[in-house]
Amino acid sequence: MENLDIIILTIIVSLLFLVFIIATYQELTSAKLTKTKFGKETGPRAAMIEFIGKIFTDESIETTEKEKLIELMKKSLKDLEKDTE
Repeated sequence: MENLDIIILTIIVSLLFLVFIIATYQELTSAKLTKTKFGKETGPRAAMIEFIGKIFTDESIETTEKEKLIELMKKSLKDLEKDTE
């Protein structure tokens, strides 16, 4: 009976670990059953990519202007990548 506190602590930790495993299993099985709805992406990078898409679909913009805009976008994307690192 000298180590009663260690035995009680071990039982409590074991029970909490078992509860964690059961809860994780339930969440993973419910995640398989429910479909995830993805929303529209937001943020500066998503807006820039949408803008680039509009440039390519617009017939009134000349090819040289499109190339200049793409070069500017590449520089901006590199700056965004540096910020996220």
